Amino acid sequence: MSRLTWWKTIERPRHQEKTMRSALRPLVVATTALAAAALHLPVAASAPTELQPEDLPRGADIRGAHIEDGDLVVGERRVDVGGEFAHLLGRSGRSWMVGTSDADGQGGRRIVRVRPDDSIKVVKRGVSLFESVLSANGRFVVVPGRGTERALPVRVFSAATGRLRSERDFPHYPEIMAMDGRRVILSSWETGVQSWNIRTNTLSVITRKPANLLDVRNDLLAVYTKDPYRGGCVRLGRLSSPRTTLWKSCTERLTSISPGGTRMATIDLLADGLGPGRVWEREVDGTLLNHYATNWFGAIGFESNTALLLEVNGDTLSSTVRCSGGSCANATDPEPVQMPRLSPSRRAGLSGSVAPAAGAWRTQRP
Repeated sequence: MSRLTWWKTIERPRHQEKTMRSALRPLVVATTALAAAALHLPVAASAPTELQPEDLPRGADIRGAHIEDGDLVVGERRVDVGGEFAHLLGRSGRSWMVGTSDADGQGGRRIVRVRPDDSIKVVKRGVSLFESVLSANGRFVVVPGRGTERALPVRVFSAATGRLRSERDFPHYPEIMAMDGRRVILSSWETGVQSWNIRTNTLSVITRKPANLLDVRNDLLAVYTKDPYRGGCVRLGRLSSPRTTLWKSCTERLTSISPGGTRMATIDLLADGLGPGRVWEREVDGTLLNHYATNWFGAIGFESNTALLLEVNGDTLSSTVRCSGGSCANATDPEPVQMPRLSPSRRAGLSGSVAPAAGAWRTQRP
């Protein structure tokens, strides 16, 4: 049986450890906050659909591009991209951009371009795979370098040649959220969401609130109103008009948006550790469509505007499950649950997440 690796959208980059000091408070604080948040849940909330892979039928395979057993899979096409682990960044013209590394995700790191003829071109070596972001048009890769609290270098490279296009230092370890046209969008808890114009090398503030999730294609931006451990909530609005409120919740946060921007997947606001145990599927105005539960979920993303893919880790088996219209089926063959290797440098947190590139299913860390 094959093993799919996904990128977990709620996972926080390693350089965000200092900026997310509130996420590292004693467990008793988090527990208290969770209990308080639970008081705001609707009294008449319907019971979730419990997902266990052994109880579900086998449906169609994953349709979008994804990583399977370290290979890039696009329909019937399968390409060995090298390395023990692979992380899909997204599409670049007729090619695909993939990060590869050793099995632990640390050594042998590189970003490669998989061409239409299945040939591989190494674009960059020694870069951080999980914090790197492919631009919306697929022309550039934005990569954070090694830095300090005062100055973290952020570099923009050509996705075709690896040539440096622009570079700038930023304080407070910002997370790269997206690149759209000439602007790179970054977020940190200290500065909020900023836009860096790489042509003029100027900065502008989009909002002083830190990002929860950004989808530039659908002009959607979810922010934290304040520290969620101190009563903060999540507000979904427009990137072009951040003060607009489409939906607000003090018990859930966004983790994925559908390709057309009409639906979203949410999880518990303070979900941490292995992964959330509950997922809500909603319209972007908050209308509840479906509610799912299992032991813990890994990757969460939309395959289409109406089909949600969930990495389900049940009591004994795990699989990628496709749910559409409340009906669910396995999209991969169930396998025994494998507990991921966690360390302080790979702790899940409340930092921002970026909507996956169109047609691409991102990979989870080893």
